[in-house]
Amino acid sequence: MHELNVSLEHHLLEVLNALLTILPDDLAAELSAFISSSSSSSSSTLIPYYILLKISQWSRSPAGLKALQSSSLDPQSYSMVSLLAGTRTSPEKKFPAYVAKDPETERRQAANDKKAVSTVVNGVLSVAGTGFATWWASERAGMRLEWRALFATSVALVVALAEIILYMIWDSRRSTKKTERAPRILSRNEKLVEDSDKADIVDATAASSSADPHHSALRQRLVQSASIPHDTLQE
Repeated sequence: MHELNVSLEHHLLEVLNALLTILPDDLAAELSAFISSSSSSSSSTLIPYYILLKISQWSRSPAGLKALQSSSLDPQSYSMVSLLAGTRTSPEKKFPAYVAKDPETERRQAANDKKAVSTVVNGVLSVAGTGFATWWASERAGMRLEWRALFATSVALVVALAEIILYMIWDSRRSTKKTERAPRILSRNEKLVEDSDKADIVDATAASSSADPHHSALRQRLVQSASIPHDTLQE
């Protein structure tokens, strides 16, 4: 926590300046080191988070409340929410931009999340609709109020149990597809590597054949014999 800094904004500086004369000596010395350096520098300065935490804890103590009230200062202005309002945490650190590892995977994950939410919403609507329909139908059947409530609740519970079972089956199948997707990608990559190796071998063989005049003459002779009609060979 001592390594965490907060930007010392102008409004925060004004609030902290009013505490230098009423704070305890040790806390005032720590605070004045950062406030005095900020007044002599025009650039944005920092203040450690733990100092603000100490000030907030002191403002809630009986001695702090008494000192703030005697100086006509609002104790609520020195809570952590008020002190950190409008400030930036660790502004001196340059955090790298977020880069998605696999946009296609994230897109598929977002689609699966939407499907899961829609499935749950549809299940809730199905349970509510079934319960209401059963209540309405039981009224037309002339059933008493307590039997209508019991019948509608029982039907709604049965539908809810069925929806839960269907959702568990759907979720298990989706998890199985996720685990099987990785080996398929690997096998496809291996096939591409194997095909590229075969292409390199064929290219090397063709190059060696074209460079060897004996192979070229033999290939030309085979082509000419293949082009001669079959009847001519019989004569």
